[in-house]
Amino acid sequence: MARVLLVEDDDAVRAVLALVLGRAGWQVESVEGVDAAERRFAERSCDVVLSDLVMPGKGALELLATLRRQDPRLAFVVMSGYLTDERFREVLRAGACDCLAKPCEAEDLVLALDRALLLRGSVSGSGLPASEHAMVVSVQAALSQRTALLAKVDVTAQAGGFDLRRNRILLALDEAFANAVIHGASGDPGLTIEVRASFSQHGGVITVSDPGPGFDPTIAEIAKDEAHRRRGLYLIRAACDDARWIGRGNVCQMIFKQPPAEERQGQAAGEPRRPESKPVRRVRSASSAKLMAERGRRSDGA
Repeated sequence: MARVLLVEDDDAVRAVLALVLGRAGWQVESVEGVDAAERRFAERSCDVVLSDLVMPGKGALELLATLRRQDPRLAFVVMSGYLTDERFREVLRAGACDCLAKPCEAEDLVLALDRALLLRGSVSGSGLPASEHAMVVSVQAALSQRTALLAKVDVTAQAGGFDLRRNRILLALDEAFANAVIHGASGDPGLTIEVRASFSQHGGVITVSDPGPGFDPTIAEIAKDEAHRRRGLYLIRAACDDARWIGRGNVCQMIFKQPPAEERQGQAAGEPRRPESKPVRRVRSASSAKLMAERGRRSDGA
């Protein structure tokens, strides 16, 4: 059973979240603040940390920086009641696997932790020297292929010197591949999805091509401006430096830039970015419903 360390200063919210995660099969350890979380983690590590962003004293980004020094592969998910676009990107830049708007749907919460656990398992820490590295692979259109695919791209990204972008790269790829399986291939395991990845000192590019009819790429443009966004398109855009849909809309191209020197120095020193004050609330709509439905259908048919 996977273990999650829940860090939330509101007693009522903490109790509800612990109940939801416990029912979903997670072993939950709950604490009310960063200091308590650091002590609990030192006593017993966990698979995923789920933390509120802003709490009295230190917040989630300080906790993330501290715990990552102890476990570089730690999966970390952040929650915020006041989630702006810039704050969402800031949390991803700090190394979190995902950031959820509070209050969040139970299925979104469980899916985010499941994805974080998947990303943790994909991080290999190979320590390869930075160089130009590329891969092309055709993958069966099945969600069961995600772990192996993420692991291959993770090694490729590390070889290209993208260690500080690893979480964002894998998060965007996982979302794009899931969308390609469910929407492009309609969940047909007899079809294949092509994934190309190239990383070097000049930047990184991943393309995910599915066999489906595609969609109108202007939908992706609308997703940049709507207050209530579909999680898939918005999440991909937020995790990448640029994203576009080409062809007939069935090819997702994700572009990543090398981190600037100041970001690399800040990460090396373990200095977290502090969230901006007085943010404007952004509510994120329920997400990935079709993915959850597909999972349920497959489970029932198993």
